Amino acid sequence: MRDNALSCEVAKNEEKATLVSVVIPVYNVGSYLAQCLESVIRQSYHNIEIIIIDDGSTDVSGFICDRFAQCDDRIRVIHTDNRGLASARNLGLDKCRGSYLLFVDSDDWIEPHTVETLLEFAKKYNADIVTANRCYEYVGETVYPTKEEEDTRILHSDEILTIYGNGLLGDVVWNKLYLTGCFSGVRFPDGHNFEDVATTWKMMMRLAKTNGTVVVLSEPLFHFRMRKSSISHTKSCRNIIDSWVAYHEKYEGVPQCQKQFLSTCFYRIRHMWANYYGFSEKEKDTASCIVFEMRRFSTEHFHQVMKGRYPITIKAICLISQSSSPLMMWSCFWEDKLLRKIRNTKRVLYP
Repeated sequence: MRDNALSCEVAKNEEKATLVSVVIPVYNVGSYLAQCLESVIRQSYHNIEIIIIDDGSTDVSGFICDRFAQCDDRIRVIHTDNRGLASARNLGLDKCRGSYLLFVDSDDWIEPHTVETLLEFAKKYNADIVTANRCYEYVGETVYPTKEEEDTRILHSDEILTIYGNGLLGDVVWNKLYLTGCFSGVRFPDGHNFEDVATTWKMMMRLAKTNGTVVVLSEPLFHFRMRKSSISHTKSCRNIIDSWVAYHEKYEGVPQCQKQFLSTCFYRIRHMWANYYGFSEKEKDTASCIVFEMRRFSTEHFHQVMKGRYPITIKAICLISQSSSPLMMWSCFWEDKLLRKIRNTKRVLYP
């Protein structure tokens, strides 16, 4: 009996010693925010600090944040002018005090044992990063991930880049528990979207060089809400430019994975060609330098793509993007609109 009591006391002390910082950037998500915050405050692991960055919300989000903070002293709310997601994440990094760090997007939610599970594996394997799977949430439908052959994968050094190059680790930051030191000297690019793509590869390169450890869990601990207005679903001029810059820098920054990342760069080119004629004249002027850069990239890799074992889609994009004819971009724009109608699925995105 005494041994059991001692074990419980040790467990309590260990939990108290390990603080996990949960950073939640918030911007105009009043319809979804309460579900997100409820999922965080009801975690089975209690020793967390919850840092909410209200990034200049103009709806009821700021009020909801303050209301939750009044009911839970683990919550700190910071209200700022609207500076963008990258800036909000950086502010959270500057304010966090935990040994471990978890980002949660304010329109998503997490399982009740998410922090406990991730922290358990981080300690067990002395891991720098622990990443888990996610469910895709549509209106009235949850899409679960396919089961992986291995429940848990432990990656060291060069294995990290191999699996990262194959896409298993992903670039999103909201499905990973980090040793806070992973962000030493690393910050998200202020003023730009796709900030996680621009950041994650730097950490993976560092861990590969320093014999770091990454644990990959197949269990779906995160619920990713599919929204029409999310950054990933918005094909604005700014988003397409930011995505190209982020993915191209990733391609250049991880030479060991360039063969895998080349296709992703060409998909960014496709997004530009398919949306260019929907831009305003001002946006077209802004995009002109990037269009030139994309065409040059396509020309430089033309023979590699055409002679290599790349999908026919990539070969077609490479071929089409060689042309400087406005007619070609106009054709791609209308073809894309037609394909979107054909591909229209029964899955309904949230607003």
